[in-house]
Amino acid sequence: MFEFLTLVFNEALYRPVYNLVVTVYNLTPGPNFGWAMVGLAIFIRFLFIFFTIRGLKTDELIKEIEPHVAEIEKDTYLPAREKRAKIIQLMKEKGINPYTEIYTLFGQLVFLGINYQVIQYGLTPSGFDNLYSFVPHPERIETVFFGIDLIDTSVLLSAIAAGLLLIEQIWEYAEKKDLPTAFSERWFPLLLALITFILLVILPAAKAVFIATSVLFSLCLKAVMRLAKS
Repeated sequence: MFEFLTLVFNEALYRPVYNLVVTVYNLTPGPNFGWAMVGLAIFIRFLFIFFTIRGLKTDELIKEIEPHVAEIEKDTYLPAREKRAKIIQLMKEKGINPYTEIYTLFGQLVFLGINYQVIQYGLTPSGFDNLYSFVPHPERIETVFFGIDLIDTSVLLSAIAAGLLLIEQIWEYAEKKDLPTAFSERWFPLLLALITFILLVILPAAKAVFIATSVLFSLCLKAVMRLAKS
């Protein structure tokens, strides 16, 4: 049974992702594994672009109901639990689903998990045995990106990725500040960035490059959509 599951994982997940990574690597300047991570992050975001845009539209709907939320909050006769229930009902009536970007997040997490296996076992010539016949075999994988070896850890790249994530989370929090939030939710942007930094600093730096690019993509997309509506 274990061998069967291993075979399924290898053929259905690992090999396709591995070949995608090497294909993108072959197309990058150099070629270089760092640029491959940048390209793959953008590719994954475009793959889930529908859910990303839908999530941004949800943010706009949330801003529209903020006056109604404020009215509910001002009602001193309503208990806190009923206020929250009314706000949740209002969000449902407007078709607001705060979890619309979960598919994008899930897709990125799956890719990151498999990509970790690629970094651990697939960047040496012996790992090229998993390449499809139509994928050109590189002589070697160049992993040094702007002086940082991406198979090692990097505090700098981890800090950059966590910093961009903090900016994104603060932006989202600022747009939803009029909605009722628990004290713990107010600290969520900082906690998420801190946890992300701790995780990235013990993982290969390639992960930080991927996440930093993905978050930067989100920030740029959000900025473009805001400018388009202004």
